[in-house]
Amino acid sequence: MTHEIAVIPGDGIGQEVTPAAVAVLEAVGTVDFEFVEAEAGDAVKAETGEALPEKTREIAADADATLFGAAGETAADVILPLREVVGSFANVRPARSYPGLDAVQPDTDVVFIRENTEGVYSGIESKVTDGVTTLTRVITEDASAKLADFGFDYAKRNDFEDVTIAHKANVMRETDGLFLEAAS
Repeated sequence: MTHEIAVIPGDGIGQEVTPAAVAVLEAVGTVDFEFVEAEAGDAVKAETGEALPEKTREIAADADATLFGAAGETAADVILPLREVVGSFANVRPARSYPGLDAVQPDTDVVFIRENTEGVYSGIESKVTDGVTTLTRVITEDASAKLADFGFDYAKRNDFEDVTIAHKANVMRETDGLFLEAAS
């Protein structure tokens, strides 16, 4: 079975690390990959007027996975819509210590999972006047429940005994309140 990977180098270091990542995947040898190149980022916007062209969105949507390098000045125009296109709603960030390496807490094994498409990443910003801007924080019950389900499933699959739902519902009663209710 062939797995189609959309390869989007993007900007800056992405141009260097993405080919190296493709080389690693090709070296695996036990899995058949088909790599489909696509463009996004600063240079593409300068050339076409769009940081994330429709063709790139289609390639990413149709692929089994997407390998994305890096974004420059057009990051918000690339990353946020690309997350929507590929359904990347959960941002998984492990933090652990390793034996033999100095660490403040040698037994650290924590994973932070945050919603990747809502909250302050909804991309709804505006300028009110000089020196004043706003950001709309969008939280939905469906996305909150989906993230909680993902987090609990991740904990179970990786043998974590404890799950903490971090929130500030005592202050942000509506948004974090909805998140806490959906996640509990």
